[in-house]
Amino acid sequence: MGGKYLHMWCCAHILNLILNDGIRENNSSIVVVHNVVRFVRSTPERLSKFKDLVECSNVQCKKLLCLDVSTRWNSTYMMLEVVEKFEVVFEKLEYENSSYVPFLGDVGPPTPKRLG
Repeated sequence: MGGKYLHMWCCAHILNLILNDGIRENNSSIVVVHNVVRFVRSTPERLSKFKDLVECSNVQCKKLLCLDVSTRWNSTYMMLEVVEKFEVVFEKLEYENSSYVPFLGDVGPPTPKRLG
């Protein structure tokens, strides 16, 4: 056929499809984390308050929160990796910001039960 019907898949695209399929099994946990990051990053005031809580909590991480992007295969991993370091800060945020829990709706804030 002279290569007319030959289609080569990009390795990165194949990897992205495989990882997204695996992520679907833990989707509820990832949705919780995604919503928390979205809450913090949604306004400059919230991000500033979050940074203040990071300082007060003595968290020694210089990375910033990032949202996952469906087209970037490693963005979910990067989001989860950073959020894990700020676990204590998110617990404090629940008590410091009255709009935190209502923003998250039925999903609610991250807890070991929700993330497990």
